[in-house]
Amino acid sequence: MGNPRRLLVTGGSGFLGWHVAQAARPGWDVMATFRTHAVDSPGIRQVQVDLTVSMELRHVFSRVHPDAVIHTAACSNINYCQTHRAEADRINRQVAVELAGLCANREIPFVFTSSDLVFDGERAPYREDDPVSPINAYGEGKAQAEREILERWPRALVCRLPPMFGAPAPGASGFLGPLVEAIRSRAPLRLFVDEFRTPVDVRSAAEGLLLGLEKASGLLHLGGPERTSRFDFGRLLLEAIGGRADLIVPVQQRDVPQKAPRPRDVSLDSARARGLGFTPPPLREALADLARELKGQS
Repeated sequence: MGNPRRLLVTGGSGFLGWHVAQAARPGWDVMATFRTHAVDSPGIRQVQVDLTVSMELRHVFSRVHPDAVIHTAACSNINYCQTHRAEADRINRQVAVELAGLCANREIPFVFTSSDLVFDGERAPYREDDPVSPINAYGEGKAQAEREILERWPRALVCRLPPMFGAPAPGASGFLGPLVEAIRSRAPLRLFVDEFRTPVDVRSAAEGLLLGLEKASGLLHLGGPERTSRFDFGRLLLEAIGGRADLIVPVQQRDVPQKAPRPRDVSLDSARARGLGFTPPPLREALADLARELKGQS
């Protein structure tokens, strides 16, 4: 048997990147990048690199010789991106396009993790061929990156992802971490009743990225099976892990001033991915599994 193919995962110390590296390990020789702090990932080689420095990025490529790349590294704080546009553009767009170019030069698969926030929230559910129309800087950067990546490397895959939840990675917990901690500490949670998404468990998202790497190019939506508000998602989480129902306080977007505007409904239609074999579990089932896992870790 020959040597396994080598997969480079950027952002390997982040929530999604760590889970992608774990999911890929059985079939790939996985190398995961980090910028400052490596995380515990048995069987996965760590590569320190500042992705925003072109020379470092090119050096990693020439040293690693990847057979494929999944790019998960990003500046994902929406409000931060709104007030630090140049920095966000460098990380979220320029690095991604440069990586696509390196993959194009080697004619190897490249997967870019984009966002449901490339849409304005007025015509959900969104399919891959719907026009993008972002309303904040983060969404604008992702939408621009999508376009430039596919121009530079038409065989690349752009996967649009919703909010992801799941067991914490060693260095990151995703958007669910603060919700779980608030519930455990019995702190009130103010959650939007008028913001709708299609959240997906992070393990399914990681498997979807690997599935897309093998089977798809162009645009692919990896949304969860159910459209829900943040408020209703919080109630499902509370139901799964236990806690007082009055901890979840309904609010509307206009009640919470934020630096970045947020779309009302960016639910994704993921029929194309389901046709490839992408089958994330229902929210209640995924959250029940998560609750059992968190209980086992406590």
